[in-house]
Amino acid sequence: MIQAKKAIGFFVSFAFLVFGFFYFSSKGIEPFSDFALLEWQSKLAIQGIFHLPYNHAFEDPNYSFFPLPNLFFQQTKGFAHSTFPNLYPILISPILKLFGISGVTIIHTFLFTIGIFLFHQIQKNVISTLLLLYGSTIPIYIFLFHETIFIFFLEISALYLFHKCQNIFAGMISALILWIRPEMSFVLIILPICFENKTQTMRFYLSMAFCFSLLALGNLFLVDSLLPLRIAKNSDMSLRSENVFYLAKIWMEQVPIFILFCFYFLKSLYLKEIKISNFLIIIVTMVMVFLAPNSGGHNTPRYLFGLVPLYVLLLNKEEKNPNPFFSYRWIFLITLISIYTICNLHFQMKELKKISKFQSNTLSEIRKIKDSVIIFSNPDFAFVSLPLLEEKKDLLLLRKDFNSVDLANLLTKKNIKTFTFLELPPSPVVLPNNFRLPNCSQDCSFQRGEIHPLPNALLPITQTSYKRN
Repeated sequence: MIQAKKAIGFFVSFAFLVFGFFYFSSKGIEPFSDFALLEWQSKLAIQGIFHLPYNHAFEDPNYSFFPLPNLFFQQTKGFAHSTFPNLYPILISPILKLFGISGVTIIHTFLFTIGIFLFHQIQKNVISTLLLLYGSTIPIYIFLFHETIFIFFLEISALYLFHKCQNIFAGMISALILWIRPEMSFVLIILPICFENKTQTMRFYLSMAFCFSLLALGNLFLVDSLLPLRIAKNSDMSLRSENVFYLAKIWMEQVPIFILFCFYFLKSLYLKEIKISNFLIIIVTMVMVFLAPNSGGHNTPRYLFGLVPLYVLLLNKEEKNPNPFFSYRWIFLITLISIYTICNLHFQMKELKKISKFQSNTLSEIRKIKDSVIIFSNPDFAFVSLPLLEEKKDLLLLRKDFNSVDLANLLTKKNIKTFTFLELPPSPVVLPNNFRLPNCSQDCSFQRGEIHPLPNALLPITQTSYKRN
């Protein structure tokens, strides 16, 4: 047995050393995919722009060639709005402007630390606090341009307020969480079961419903949708077994606290001491694994991370008078979990560096292309190239059902003489060797020129030049 204060002091100090190491090792990792979109939104917010600008809104009013996949934007009132709500980009934009990406990492570290501290105030249980600290790979998002740490902080704040019987304020924060991350609805609905004192629970639900309704009305006024745009764009979700298997796999690999919770759940079944709350959260986990819209492109189970604090609370729910001493059994277990999680984080950081290297190399080569107009057949390349929008590059994305006449009209109206077509063979979209421009009296066709591989890219990307003649 050792004193709990000494144990938490050691493990917390160790965590800061590890995070310090990851801070320096994450240097140079550039935002990609939806990270790049959030960074772009934040840079736009600095300029007071809260929609996604498009140079061809007049020539292409349907945003048919907007350089983002349909899933990530919604066209309303003549503007493109991101399906990622603007709250996080707006809040983080002053930090980004003043201190750059390093400032964002520092803010994430602060929010994560405050979240752990608030969680400790709920039970004042050393074991619970350390399990939350080391029990998952959530900390990877400290070093990424993403809203996950912000949501984690808000969730812990809601738990803390509910614990303090401030149910109305807990409901208000929960409504905000639900608006930003709709998949958190499963987590927030079962939040009260984590506490024995369920007095005035109805206040929590009513407060959450009322505040969510206000947000819905505001959204209807701004973008003509009662529901968050992320829900509207995912209305045609389909259940695919490979996605379920992939998400279940990375959940078990990256969240050891879930394995520990399952062990204790099976133990309770064997001892015939089944708790409804534990059974319910297992069911909710299964439902979320089946419904989470993960196409396999995420290497972290971000849609389920909101369950982690609930696992921890339920593991020690019966602990009313925390032991001032820390057993060697728990020291061994938490040491094992911490080493496993740190190794996992290190592996993920290496993977992020590989992805970032692909992005930086590809972006560097695309930047060298002389044509100002670049047309993509793959949305991933468009994500990589988002920073070029600030460098006067004109990005267009061809969708599978694109209309060649509409593309020709756009090129004609903008009087574009040359462009470069980037694709990853076999491309889902094909441009003909030459195509004529309608309503044209001079130089009425675009002729395909030379085809070259994009240098230094880690994928066989080809660039094809087109010239009007």
